[in-house]
Amino acid sequence: MQKPASFFILFQINDFLHKSKTENTAMLRFAVIILLASLLVLLLVRLFERQMVFFPSKYPAGFSRIETAARLHISEVWFSADDGVKLHGWFVPHAEPIATLLMCHGNAGNVSDRYEWLEMLHQRVPVNLFMFDYCGFGRSEGEPTEEGCYRDAVAAFNWLRAQKSNPPIIVHGHSLGSAVAVDLAQRVPDQVAGLILESAFTNAADMARLMFGPIPLHWLTSMKWASDEKVAAVTIPKLFIHGEHDSIIPLRLGKKLFEAAASPKEFVVLPDADHNDTFVAGGELYYQKIHAFAAHCVMNK
Repeated sequence: MQKPASFFILFQINDFLHKSKTENTAMLRFAVIILLASLLVLLLVRLFERQMVFFPSKYPAGFSRIETAARLHISEVWFSADDGVKLHGWFVPHAEPIATLLMCHGNAGNVSDRYEWLEMLHQRVPVNLFMFDYCGFGRSEGEPTEEGCYRDAVAAFNWLRAQKSNPPIIVHGHSLGSAVAVDLAQRVPDQVAGLILESAFTNAADMARLMFGPIPLHWLTSMKWASDEKVAAVTIPKLFIHGEHDSIIPLRLGKKLFEAAASPKEFVVLPDADHNDTFVAGGELYYQKIHAFAAHCVMNK
C-alpha cells in the first residue's frame, strides 16, 4: 500500500530535527571546549604574568663584586613604601651637583647590575644619583607588581625630598622603569624639574603584540604600564633617548611614545646603541645630552 505524502514529510522533518539536534550538541560541546580553553589560558596568563614581566635578583646576587671593588662613594639607603614594604637603594653624591637623578631601572637584576652605569654617569655628569630597587629586587622586601613599582617610586621620591640641601630632582626611567618614571612625573608634576625616558615603550599591550605576534595575549593581561596615556599630561621638559638598534624595545615604540608626549620634548637616537648598552655605545653624545638637559631643567625650574 502506498504511504501518503504526509508520512514522508513527517519522516523528513523528524530526520532533520534529529540531525539538527546532533549538530547542535556537537556545536555546544565545541563552544564549551573553546570557553574552557580560553579560561585556562586566562588563568595561566594571570598566574604567570608576573614571572613573564619581572626577573629580579635578590641579595647577595651581584653585590659581592661591588663590595670588594667599589670605586664610588655609595650611601646605602633604606626607606618604606606606603604599604609598609621596606625598600633599599643607592645614593651616589656628587661634589658639585646641579641636580639629582631619581633613577627607575628596568625589569631585571638589581641596583648592583647598574654599578658601571652609575660610575660613568658620576664621572661625566655633575648630578647626584639615587637608584632604588623595587619590591622583590635586591635587598628590597616584598614581591613586585605594577602598582607596587609605582608606590616604590613615590616612596623613593619622598625620601629624596626629605633630604637637606637637595638640588632639583629629575626623574629618569630606563626600559620598564620608563613607565614607572612617567607615572611618578604625572603624580608630582610641580615637584620635579624634568623627565628622562631611556629605551622607553608605550604600553603593555604593544609589548605583548611585539613578543607574541598574532597570539592575542594583550587582551588577557592585567598589567597596563600605560605610559602613552599618562605622558600627554606631563608638561615638564622631557628627554627621550633610544638606541637605534634596540633589540628589545624597537625604536618605533620609543618614537610612538614621544609623539604622544606633551611639549617640551626632545628625542635623541644613539646610532650604535642597543637596549642595555646606551651608556657605553652611546658614547659622549649620551652624556652630553643628559648634562645639557639637566642644566636646562635647572635653569628653567
